[in-house]
Amino acid sequence: MRRVAVLGAGYVVKPMIDYFIDTCKYEVIVATRTVSKAEKIIAGRPLGTSISWTIDQVDALEKIIQDVEVVVVMIPRSCHTIVAELCLKNKTAMITTDFKHPGIECFDEEAKKQETLILTELGEDPGLDNMGLKQMIDEVHTKGGKVTRIDSFGSGIPSYEHNRNPWGYKFSWDPNGLMRSAVSPATYQIDGKIIEVPAKFEHHRLVDVYGIGTFETYPSNDSTRYLKEFGLDKNLTIYKGLLRYIGYCNTMVNLLKIKLIENSKENNFENTTYSQFIANLIGSASAKDIKSKFAKAMKMDIKDDFVKKLDWLGLFDDVQISLNNGTNSNLLVDLMLKKMEYQPYEKDMIIVHNEMLVEFPDRKEKRISSMVVEGIPYGDSAMARAVSLPPAIATKLILDGKITSKGVCIPSKKEMYEPILEEMETFGFSFKKETIVL
Repeated sequence: MRRVAVLGAGYVVKPMIDYFIDTCKYEVIVATRTVSKAEKIIAGRPLGTSISWTIDQVDALEKIIQDVEVVVVMIPRSCHTIVAELCLKNKTAMITTDFKHPGIECFDEEAKKQETLILTELGEDPGLDNMGLKQMIDEVHTKGGKVTRIDSFGSGIPSYEHNRNPWGYKFSWDPNGLMRSAVSPATYQIDGKIIEVPAKFEHHRLVDVYGIGTFETYPSNDSTRYLKEFGLDKNLTIYKGLLRYIGYCNTMVNLLKIKLIENSKENNFENTTYSQFIANLIGSASAKDIKSKFAKAMKMDIKDDFVKKLDWLGLFDDVQISLNNGTNSNLLVDLMLKKMEYQPYEKDMIIVHNEMLVEFPDRKEKRISSMVVEGIPYGDSAMARAVSLPPAIATKLILDGKITSKGVCIPSKKEMYEPILEEMETFGFSFKKETIVL
């Protein structure tokens, strides 16, 4: 019997576990800090085993890795290095949905030496967006065309029907990931000129996404690294960004401005109310009439949307903070999770949208590839399926001997992206394609 391990049991893991146990009949070890989450997902199925584990338990991790053929890593990036080292030591394939970041890419030479695969970027973004994009690029190159511009967007937002709070956002993935990404830089390129963006929310713009609607977009990660990965001209325009409902980016800019998003400094919140916390944040000696004081400190009208959003969240309330200690971001996330999680009947929505300008000897074209999928009421979210099914399918392809690459890779080869995209279509994740001759 094939055995795989999944590290982590967070928001998006369930569809993967279901796929391994119910579809593939694999034996699955789910190792996580909170065993109750894993047990809930496994739901008594005999092929599933839950193990209490934290990243500092290196010996236990190595034993897990030695007992399986593939390890799927669904825990934060900070934990990836030790997992990769042990996977290479034991020649066990490793899969992650995260970017091929420098901390994992550095293992490429050793992975090739050990004839072991570390496969990254197998989620929704990065993942489905890039697989769909590479499929488009390969089709153009096969027909002798040249790609001159790429705009690629990913998104996980409430469905139009269930977009029902002032923030225009709800959490279908780890909110702590949102706080980490909020302070990370981004890079894209226009006609070969690199644009570096240290404050990406300030760099947002409106975009009319063909056939879907108008959103805000802000740049995501480093778009330029895909030029070499995808065999593209180094002088083209390439932008990869995230989509949000209008108003989201200014909200994030203001959260960063007042340091409500702050991930490094640990605070003691004992005997502190939310209104007192805000008073300290703006340098006020008193929490009396704090909403007015906050608006004045921010040079905003008290009726400003941002003030209303914080009020709705409860940050001006004279109520004891529910955390004893933590960062400002921890406090913000704690409040958000109380009011911005999806109810069981509510649907999230993922959007993956790629547009390319293409030149052929006799014509120019605009090629569009677009995917919109909603969550299942009282079932799995669209985000959970979009993030966890591609690595699950990739695991099966590895075990079936259909993915043979070694080293640190992303699924940019046809042997990888084609079967993954084909099987994702059976789950309702299909790209709608259109070509417009210009």
